[in-house]
Amino acid sequence: MHGAAAEPSHSHDATDGDRRQSSPQREPDGDSLRTPPRGRREEILDGASEMFAEHGYHGASLRDISAHIGISHSGMLHHFEAKDVLLSGVIDRLEDHAQSALERLDEFRSGREDLLRALAEVWHPASLPVRLLATLDAETVSEDHPGRYRVARLRKVHEHMLEACFTSLDEQGLLREETDPAFAGRALLAMVLNLAVREKTVRPYQRPSRDDAPLVDLARQVDALLGAGAGRPDDGAPRPGHEDPDPDRQAHRAS
Repeated sequence: MHGAAAEPSHSHDATDGDRRQSSPQREPDGDSLRTPPRGRREEILDGASEMFAEHGYHGASLRDISAHIGISHSGMLHHFEAKDVLLSGVIDRLEDHAQSALERLDEFRSGREDLLRALAEVWHPASLPVRLLATLDAETVSEDHPGRYRVARLRKVHEHMLEACFTSLDEQGLLREETDPAFAGRALLAMVLNLAVREKTVRPYQRPSRDDAPLVDLARQVDALLGAGAGRPDDGAPRPGHEDPDPDRQAHRAS
C-alpha cells in the first residue's frame, strides 16, 4: 500500500523539527552500543505508535517519545529527523496492518462466525493498530495534520474490506433485506473506532460486571445487520465470556 500517492511534506514544532547532525556510522550518546540500529528504529516506532495512540500526534513530542522509550533526544533524531517523518513511519505500519488484512480477506467472508473472527483478530477495538487509527482519524479533521491524506485513505480501505465481507454475506442471502453492504461496512468500522475510544474513556469508570465488552457489542451490531438465516444466537448477541474470553490477549495478537 505504500507510496500510492505522494503526501505533502510538513514540519511541526521547532523542537521536534530539528534535523540530525550526527554521522550515519554511529548513533549519538552510545545508543548503538546497546541496540543494533535496525532494532532501535523498530523500538522507536513501537514507542511512537503507543504514544500517538494515547496522546495523538500533536500531544506527543519527540522528547516525550524519547523519554517513553528510554533513549536520548539526539538518539531519536539519528533515526527520525523530525516528528512528521516519525509519523510517516508509524503510518507505514498501519498500512502494513491493512495490507495483511487484505491478504486474509477471503478467510472472513463465508459467514457470521468468520466475520466475528475477523473483528477479534484484525479489528479488535483494544488492539494497538485500531486504537492508533481511531486517534489519528479523529485528529485528521484538522486540514494541517501531516497524516491527513494517508489516514483518510486507510479508513476507506478498512471500510471497503468490511463492505466486501458484507457483500459476500449478501450474495449468500445472509444480509438483512434491503441492507446496503457499503453502509454496513461503514457502520461497522465506525463502531470499531468508536469502541476503541470508549475502551479508554468510559470503560475505566464502569463496573467489571457490565455486559458490554467490545467484541460483544460488535457481535450485536453484526447481528442487527444480518438476516434471520445467518446463524444468529437467539438473543442477538454472543453470551458474555464466550466470543470475548480474554480481550487483552486478543488485542495483543491483533497488534
